[in-house]
Amino acid sequence: MTHQRESAVVVGVDGSDKDGRTVDWAADEAASTGATLHILHCYPVLPVGLVVDPTVDAENRAAEVAERCAGRARSRHPELAVSTEAILEDPAVSLVQASRQARVVVVGARGVGRIAGRMLGSVSQKVAAHAAGPVVVVRDVVRVPRGPVVVGVDPLDSAPQLLDFAYTEAARRGVRLRLVHALGQYANDPWGREVRAALAEHQARALAQLVDDCAGRYPEVRVEVFERIGHPVDVLTAESATAGLLVVGSRGRTGLTGLRLGSVARGVLHEAPVVAVVRVAPAPETDHGPRPRARSSGPKN
Repeated sequence: MTHQRESAVVVGVDGSDKDGRTVDWAADEAASTGATLHILHCYPVLPVGLVVDPTVDAENRAAEVAERCAGRARSRHPELAVSTEAILEDPAVSLVQASRQARVVVVGARGVGRIAGRMLGSVSQKVAAHAAGPVVVVRDVVRVPRGPVVVGVDPLDSAPQLLDFAYTEAARRGVRLRLVHALGQYANDPWGREVRAALAEHQARALAQLVDDCAGRYPEVRVEVFERIGHPVDVLTAESATAGLLVVGSRGRTGLTGLRLGSVARGVLHEAPVVAVVRVAPAPETDHGPRPRARSSGPKN
């Protein structure tokens, strides 16, 4: 039912205990933006030869899961337009397809912490990596619902899509926007101090310009700028503890285009309560001059 997904908040549910907090977050998002809520439940295709109880009606059970979640959303927001869909398809594939028309896709993740996330978050990670638009992964209940929107930024590689999403969310929620730039542990390394000082100054100027450029488009948003020393995953995870929403870009800066989800995005998905991953186009290649020639380890003629 593609027409139901257009401009809707699409939430994926699976019948587990995490559905409650995921549906609550998605319903709040839809209600506050004037969007409809589309609840999507996928029941998996069974392997050939797998014997199941013939009395089990998987299709009806899937529909019941979706309707149960819809009832929860309507109880929370009686005025909200809610639609449901239960289909026989791989959940990650279906949610990625839905992302092409959705305003945002919301998925849940079981457990908090790196071990639980890596073992149990395959669907959420696949959707975040391949979706056509923003994906919100709800891992835990938002502890500070009126907290600021926190966005991780690189002042030398800022993405308009990322900043527009973060500013829009802050404006809609009526909260502060906190731009966080993680400097990395190397900032305390005495080696090459002058070079790093010059780079830090350059980044600071770029960050200030970034804020100035956005101020004209979002004058109502109060902005805070923080530079923190530490790995970006650790810094952003710490900031997420007091945030209403953490926003990160989908790509890293490794230059490996096959990696659809950057290391920072993957890291915070394992740690932070609620993360919005915004699709960011690959950075254009720049000419930094001739590259050093690789040294051969083979025999010389």
